[in-house]
Amino acid sequence: MNSSEADLGRIEAQMSTDVSHGQRNNDSSQNGGDGATPPTGDTESVPDYLTNLSLSDFVALPGEDVQMMTPDILSGMSNGNINCLRRLRSQETPMARLKSDTGDSVLHLAATWGHLELVKEIVNECPRLLLEPNSSGQTPLHVAAHGGHTPVVKVFVEVVNASASLCTEESQRLNPYVLKDEDGNTALYYAIEGRYKEMATLLVNANKDAPFLGNKKGISSLYMAVEAGEVSLVKEILKTTGNEDFEVRKSKLQGSKHLAHVALQAKRLDVLDVILKEYPNLMNEKDKDGRTCLSLGAYTGYYDGVCNLLEKSKESVYVCDEDGSFPIHKAAEEGHEKIVKKFIKSCPDSKHLLNRLGQNVLHVAAKNGKLSISMFLMYRESTTHLGVGQDVDGNTPLHLAVMNWHFDSITCLAMKNHQILKLRNKSGLRARDIAEKEVKPNYIFHERWTLAVLLYAIHSSDFESIESLTRPVEPIDRKNNRDYVNSLLVVAALVATVTFAAGFTIPGGYISDAKEKNLGRATLATNPTLFIFLLFDILAMQSSVATICTLIWAQLGDPKLIRESLHVALPLLLFALLCMPMAFLFGVITAIAHVKWLLVTISIISVVFFLWAIFILGPHVMLQRSYVSPSFTGKFLMKFMISKGLSECFVLLIRLCFFCCFCWCCLC
Repeated sequence: MNSSEADLGRIEAQMSTDVSHGQRNNDSSQNGGDGATPPTGDTESVPDYLTNLSLSDFVALPGEDVQMMTPDILSGMSNGNINCLRRLRSQETPMARLKSDTGDSVLHLAATWGHLELVKEIVNECPRLLLEPNSSGQTPLHVAAHGGHTPVVKVFVEVVNASASLCTEESQRLNPYVLKDEDGNTALYYAIEGRYKEMATLLVNANKDAPFLGNKKGISSLYMAVEAGEVSLVKEILKTTGNEDFEVRKSKLQGSKHLAHVALQAKRLDVLDVILKEYPNLMNEKDKDGRTCLSLGAYTGYYDGVCNLLEKSKESVYVCDEDGSFPIHKAAEEGHEKIVKKFIKSCPDSKHLLNRLGQNVLHVAAKNGKLSISMFLMYRESTTHLGVGQDVDGNTPLHLAVMNWHFDSITCLAMKNHQILKLRNKSGLRARDIAEKEVKPNYIFHERWTLAVLLYAIHSSDFESIESLTRPVEPIDRKNNRDYVNSLLVVAALVATVTFAAGFTIPGGYISDAKEKNLGRATLATNPTLFIFLLFDILAMQSSVATICTLIWAQLGDPKLIRESLHVALPLLLFALLCMPMAFLFGVITAIAHVKWLLVTISIISVVFFLWAIFILGPHVMLQRSYVSPSFTGKFLMKFMISKGLSECFVLLIRLCFFCCFCWCCLC
């Protein structure tokens, strides 16, 4: 305490001289190193409520007892009642001793509710409360900043600037700007978190060190400002570093130092430009996930950010992450085709970059099933050779696509370059060998679909004989197979019931006139469309009945019998399900043939539905059969993939129509 008392005596003497002149010298408070940086201007008058300030009051005397606030005092301070403060004076109650249950002083309460005049009175009476923490470790400056009370924060800054004691290294603990609460947060952190821009700028100008202090989570105020996209505030903070060396500036920043990554994630290019101007070496530094800035932009698909970084340094394209991947690999991994194209256009050599597994950009795209990038690379003359590239294990992009059952990528990889089908990896396996080895005996759609598409590509290349695109499905789980067979039985029974009933409710009705020779017969018996209706109705009913009869055999539990029954029943049920809507269509045509516009509309809708039903149910049936034609089934599967894309576009169009109708209704 002797050295501290000596310092206080020296500082108090200095302060008394300053106060006697009514001014505060700007340079004297700035030269204290880690202390407060005063506002701009050569001199500034000391506010009236600080003229009686005694600097020794900033240090709490040892051995003081804490006295709990009474409800009246707590209520009066929370309500900003200055009369309550006057009563305390009249009773000579020591203000510094009063605490609430949560450790708040009277200054905490006044600052929490933003009672400016009460704050001034308390600071003038007991300035050391400005440095007094509550049970959460927060000073009044913390609570004022957290509550967004900028005028109160201005008062605290004036108090600090009026005290030369806060400008000495020995009294660093008396600097409220750098004091942290139990979470490690400074008052500036709360100001930025609450988006109180004026307050945050005030605190930044008051102290140049606080923005760089990190909390317990490793988050600094500068980090928060970058994440919030406050470009002017970031400039103010970085301005305080002056012309310091990069390593010196970086060493001052506590916690996370990945500022450029944060700006990129926030999609704030203006902040990113400011950061990289002051910290250019952050361009190629890696974040906690081992990614450079360019890799992060490519991974997240932020095209504008990638373009911005490429303008600053194209060399970043050739800087790999900790996992050995390059930015172009990250873009391909996530399917960002536009960014991959930008990399290849700006840095043509980037397409040849290999990761630690020896995989090029096409390997990565095929491995992750990114069809659009695979198509772009395979159908581009300068990159089509990437398809025959082999990684450290000898795998081509086709091998990797098959290993991960990405059947979409197989069409462009295998159909564009048949040579890739012959290549073997270091284990001596072709893509076909891997597919046939890894495919499960039970029905897994994407696995069987991948095998079928691959075999069709081999069949189309004519370098190997293919007898069938599928292999038999082996029932494994007896309970699941029984449930599956029962489901098919229910569907077949419903089709049989509906089509049986439709045969006796013929469109057009029956002749009811007793004078007619054909009493009780169909009135439109000679109408061709009625004949077609009856034909499809009978076919649907008989096929569904045949399905029921076949599936009865599957109930016996013989695994081989189940497989053989399904091979017969599934095509029959598919045929019945297709005949039923066709019968309905011609039944409706029979009834409304005279209304041409309605006839055309219904016909178009029915044709679209019929094709959709074929492409939905067809693969389910074909991929379970023990033998299917390579030519017919392969072409069907290719058309299915095309129709799949068209169906998605059709669904998006319907959603757009509904959205437009909804908006129109809202406007009306």
